[in-house]
Amino acid sequence: MIDRSHAGHRCETQYLLRTVKGDLPRGSQGTIAYEMDNLGRHLILVNWDKGFAVPVFPDEIELHSETASLCRYSPVDRPEAHVG
Repeated sequence: MIDRSHAGHRCETQYLLRTVKGDLPRGSQGTIAYEMDNLGRHLILVNWDKGFAVPVFPDEIELHSETASLCRYSPVDRPEAHVG
């Protein structure tokens, strides 16, 4: 299932990420397009400011909050993670 609840949120890398489309140094910034679960893994597709889009794992990025401070991405923020 594709989850767009964080779509449009800004994020940055926690550390150097080597991807098939190029390296993303620590602090590289981008905009979240959507999240999805694939083969038991949670992935986040990010449109990076470097001009390409690649999926990353939640522990590889930090989300920018509306107050411009950084908060570490937490899978608990996912709507399906809440037990109601």
